[in-house]
Amino acid sequence: MRRFLFLGVVCLIIFPSGLHALQTITLTEGESAFIDISEKNLNLIKFPLSGVRVYTSSKSLDIKVDGGSSFIKYLEAEAKEPQEVFFVLPQGVYSLILVPKPIPAQTVVVRIPREELSEALQWESSHSYEEGIKDLMKAMYEERPPRGFSVKEASEERSIWQGTKQTLKSLYTGATLQGEVYRVTNLSNEPISFEEKEFYEEGVLAVSIDKHELLPKEETGVFLIKKTKTQKKLENLLKRQNPLTILHEHQTKEK
Repeated sequence: MRRFLFLGVVCLIIFPSGLHALQTITLTEGESAFIDISEKNLNLIKFPLSGVRVYTSSKSLDIKVDGGSSFIKYLEAEAKEPQEVFFVLPQGVYSLILVPKPIPAQTVVVRIPREELSEALQWESSHSYEEGIKDLMKAMYEERPPRGFSVKEASEERSIWQGTKQTLKSLYTGATLQGEVYRVTNLSNEPISFEEKEFYEEGVLAVSIDKHELLPKEETGVFLIKKTKTQKKLENLLKRQNPLTILHEHQTKEK
């Protein structure tokens, strides 16, 4: 029976649940897009799926969310300046810079890449946290990706110990979970042994090692499960939205 070590505890999964001028925009994760919106009228930003969550530190905007639709209006008493808004979906975290203009109300239709990741989210949300990690680990051993997960073959050396060679062989990427498969080779003339905890680094949730003791020139598989970049960005975003953090930052600026 294979063993593996849980190294993480918390994983936040987000579950998808008049006249307007029309714009269409394609968003790319990691890049901020600028769009013009009406400075006086109610604007609509519409995503191709439901379950959109919206975050901003702006006090100038009134935002209401209904499924995949976000209704946004500038408050009358506030200065009309560009404001950044984050839209969180299973596929990623997207940033829009809203630029107020003296124009009619706008309907912005958003297109996003990799919409197939919703299948990965459905697979992940159908499991408990522990079951999802166990099943992903099993899938990597069997080279059978879960539904909606993409698999990318690699050959990238990431050696961290003298006398060994550690090569990343493949990546299994879902909505919130990512699996990494390594081959570790003993290049020394002496036997060496490994423990799961030796592969721990920040963000690692679980580790499994095929063989814990290697003779000279032997190799073994090492399997890591981490949070995806999207998930980590989301959690960092939520931390930044903590009212106590915002208050602290405000007080720091005033000093």
